[in-house]
Amino acid sequence: MKILYLVLGLISFLIGIIGIVLPIIPTTPFMLLTSFCLLKSSDSLNEKFQRTKFYEEHVKPLKENRGMTMKSKMIILTPVTIMLSLIIVLIENTIMRGVIVVILIVKIVVFTKIKTLKEEVETNDKQKITITK
Repeated sequence: MKILYLVLGLISFLIGIIGIVLPIIPTTPFMLLTSFCLLKSSDSLNEKFQRTKFYEEHVKPLKENRGMTMKSKMIILTPVTIMLSLIIVLIENTIMRGVIVVILIVKIVVFTKIKTLKEEVETNDKQKITITK
């Protein structure tokens, strides 16, 4: 069973990485699946994954607090919106334009439903301050 979780975790990790480049594939859900599968398959792989910058900034807050900071949401949504908008302008197929518009709307709706967390910043003396926006 551990091998099945490992294979599924690696596949979801690859799809998540592809999702960073292709805006039509959601990245965060695949990274959450990766975390779950690696946790079930291998403690050492799970620890390595949890030490990545992507996990720390985007997956951990979503997993632990069921939310993301506005900054994190914008970092994910802005390039996706720009790329999908560019594709809408460049392609001539009306059906594909419609599909891309639906994908863009779904992404925006999903991100608005995710709870927005307050942002924490560290000061020079390593003290954390919560910023309310």
